[in-house]
Amino acid sequence: MSGMELELLRADPAGNVTLLVLTPVEPARRSAVARSLLRRCGGEQVGFVTPPRLGGTCRLEMMGGEFCGNALRCLGRWWADAHPEETGAVYGEISGCDRPLTLWPEGNGVRAELPLPEHLSEWEGMPVAVFSGIVHALRTGPVLSETEAARLTAGLCERYAAPAAGVMTLGEDRRSMIPAVYVRDTDTLYFESSCASGSAAAAAILSRETPEGESVWPLRQPGGTVLASARRENGVLTALRIAGPVFLGEPFRIRLGTG
Repeated sequence: MSGMELELLRADPAGNVTLLVLTPVEPARRSAVARSLLRRCGGEQVGFVTPPRLGGTCRLEMMGGEFCGNALRCLGRWWADAHPEETGAVYGEISGCDRPLTLWPEGNGVRAELPLPEHLSEWEGMPVAVFSGIVHALRTGPVLSETEAARLTAGLCERYAAPAAGVMTLGEDRRSMIPAVYVRDTDTLYFESSCASGSAAAAAILSRETPEGESVWPLRQPGGTVLASARRENGVLTALRIAGPVFLGEPFRIRLGTG
């Protein structure tokens, strides 16, 4: 990887620290750049800010082309802070989704519309929510070992031909959750501090028990709480939303060496 200087910032949505890269990076180099940044700067994932191409306000390409709800909320917070003269909703585009999604910056947080799963399924006895850019399985029981989390998430990626997969371990009270997420192209597995798309997947699955109206789950995760909600009309899932605080650091620059 030839040398390059990048401008980026750290964003913290419920502990799921995301590095937003503000300098353009060619798509073919993003996986290598992301791996280098995670080694140098820490964090759990990397997103690249790019020009919108679907009619949205702004766009984020994740390090493995996956979908990420927390990173989407980070994008909305960054755009709102960078454009204080503009008020109201932000229409954010993100990899793994074929349309802009509505983001509502609120105080120090962001409420976000999420795409509906393409379908709900089952795999290895776990209910599964299949989104276009990521797939999540929901389970209860003891926290997974790293070996078992790696096996299950890689298996989900293969089974559903997905760029990323998560296994969400739900607490017995259904108010706490431990997320494990694998990104195929960067070959990274994290027990994440929080997972917004996994929270939405949990809401989509659990809402089957309440076939009418809106159901809300405040899901405590290691880094903080993500508020996930699902709406059903006549038993059909019609809306998913997530909300919670997002804290941004100041932009900084880093130079990646050759290699």
